[in-house]
Formats: sequence, C-alpha cells, structure tokens
Amino acid sequence: MKKTQLSKLNPLQAATYLGLKILIIPVLVTSGFLYYYYNDWHIVGIESWSLAPVALTHTVAAFAMIAFMFAHIYLTTTGTTPLSNLKAMVTGWEEVEEA
Repeated sequence: MKKTQLSKLNPLQAATYLGLKILIIPVLVTSGFLYYYYNDWHIVGIESWSLAPVALTHTVAAFAMIAFMFAHIYLTTTGTTPLSNLKAMVTGWEEVEEA
C-alpha cells in the first residue's frame, strides 16, 4: 500500500478498521435485527432457528465493539499528558519532535 498524505492510518490501524467495518459492525447489526424481529422469523421461513446462537453472536460482537471503544479511550491517556494523543487520534496526524 502506497503511503500518501491522504492515508492517515498505519497498517495495524487499517487492518483494525477493516475488521471493524467488514466483520464486527455487520455482525452486530445483522444479529441485532434478527434478535429484534424474533417474533417475525416465521414470515421469512427461519422459525426453526434457535435464538441462543443469535443472542450469543450479538453479545460477542457487542463486547468486541465495547473493547474497541475502551481501547481508544485508554490510548488517549498514554501520551506525555493524559490528553496529548487526543488530537492525533481525532485528526490522524501526530506532531513528532525533531531529534
């Protein structure tokens, strides 16, 4: 992947956000809709499914999303001052001191 001024993410960040966008969020939304519309499963012909795997999948995805959120909150406090990394996290750019 070519690094440009428009690409603000390092490879680990890019992989994390890709996983979030193509795995965690779709699983959370899909399982949430299945959970919400449980009483209407017979309309689409999935009444033989069990609610337990849907609930477990939704719970695991929710915990992954919460862990992602807490990791971000924690990482804002790891700089020289408690909020020094907040600007870099919001803008995607970090000010580096010259050696």
